[in-house]
Amino acid sequence: MENWDLETELVVVGAGACGLMASFAAAQRGVEVILLEKDTKLGCNTELASGSIAAAGTRFQKALGIQGTPEQMAEEVMRKNGGRADREIVLALCRKARDVVDLIVDEVRLPLTLNTDAGRPGQSFLRMHNPPGRSGAPLVRAMHEALARFPNFTFADQTPGAGVLTDSRGAVNGVLCGAEGEQRIGAQKVILACDGFGANKEMLREYISEMAEAEYIGAQGNTGDGIRWGMALGAALEHMSGHQGHGLVCPGYGTRLSPDIAVLGGILVNLNTERFVREDIGYSELAHVVLKQPRGLAVEIFDQRIYDILAGTAHFRDTIEAGALRSGDTVEEIAAALRLDPAKLARSLEGSELEPRYYGAHITGGLAHTQGGLKIDVHGRVLRKDGGVIPNLYAGGGTAAGISGDSAEGYLSGNGLLSALSMGLIAGEHAAAAIKAPESA
Repeated sequence: MENWDLETELVVVGAGACGLMASFAAAQRGVEVILLEKDTKLGCNTELASGSIAAAGTRFQKALGIQGTPEQMAEEVMRKNGGRADREIVLALCRKARDVVDLIVDEVRLPLTLNTDAGRPGQSFLRMHNPPGRSGAPLVRAMHEALARFPNFTFADQTPGAGVLTDSRGAVNGVLCGAEGEQRIGAQKVILACDGFGANKEMLREYISEMAEAEYIGAQGNTGDGIRWGMALGAALEHMSGHQGHGLVCPGYGTRLSPDIAVLGGILVNLNTERFVREDIGYSELAHVVLKQPRGLAVEIFDQRIYDILAGTAHFRDTIEAGALRSGDTVEEIAAALRLDPAKLARSLEGSELEPRYYGAHITGGLAHTQGGLKIDVHGRVLRKDGGVIPNLYAGGGTAAGISGDSAEGYLSGNGLLSALSMGLIAGEHAAAAIKAPESA
């Protein structure tokens, strides 16, 4: 007999989007769930993001006559990553996304709206569904509130996971947790949804060396714990060089500009006041392009029309409050404010639809989150190097390999939450079914 401090049916490690969704799916099906979180004060990537949930065939799209299918969405994800992702998993995630939207609206009781202000490069139809303020923070709060309604759910904050335990056959049967790994919790199933490794310099140098010294804008608790625990059990890794860059980081201000600015007509110039890239490039791969410019900096310029469209979004308000924006009523004024050559800027603005009043900010390339991790199957079960399943172990979110291939260029806007929420729902449902009817799952 194992000597457990506590026993439960399912342990989920990590209270980001994936862990919250997996916990909800399992608790809703009557499973006893314990959700462990390192420290909510550190935040999670979902809270820091725009909360954009990519989906196809939702009620919001149908109401506006927007055509688009999960299969079409999956093909666009695969096209962006150059075919460097598991097609079956990508398709499963895209097909599950509508259920995610319905669950959030109807059961979590958080209103979502379809972003009709601007599309995204590489996406043929509008698909981004956002919480209020286009921020992920309301989603995290609402998920916590919804989970608190289940008597079979327990949330343990400031209780970091410290390792995964196995029986003599190599099947996962519990976790270590606590600051010193002093607690042992027995569980029938374990879902690792704890983090990527964006805040782990050593792992960055090993797997994404070109971004190891770039500004990291993700949650500081993302230190790759779950990935390392899986490796210790012989799990296969996949796409470890994959990542989401962000080419619109405002250095020194702790904020960033919205990708909507370029889609709505904003322009990019370097410090020599020269346009250096097409503005319809994805903001992930833009990070590497900006870092190659003089001093690793550039400037994005837009106008009052774009400012007004984005004024109600949380991230844009943060940028304003941080003092990152400069403004001017003429080309000469905005050029002076941004230390640019006014004559060159006037030429750069030719052909754009921008009109006074102008706004702008200095930007650099940063790392938003990592996209590599443990290799999983279509149900979220962790796979060994030989392709076999590690019994009773699932992974999702930043712990699991993503769907963006092996570089920043493979990231399609929305891939992060698509993977986290859809796989959270898939893994939570599968684990619950296995617990309730082990012979059929």
